[in-house]
Amino acid sequence: MRNKIIGLMLGALIRALPQDVMKRGVDALLDVIEDAVGKSETTFDDHVVLPVIKLIRQSFDIPDND
Repeated sequence: MRNKIIGLMLGALIRALPQDVMKRGVDALLDVIEDAVGKSETTFDDHVVLPVIKLIRQSFDIPDND
């Protein structure tokens, strides 16, 4: 029950955020993922994860503001 309440509250907070703040937050999250993929020794994630991140950035107009 507690997890459900926390989930509902978190969803309400996210919906209340201005779009530019949300985009900056998603950009920061995607940057962390890109950095982790870049440090990985495998190339599988380079060919799978990075194109998905690029698609997310294009689809939601989230520039890569490193």
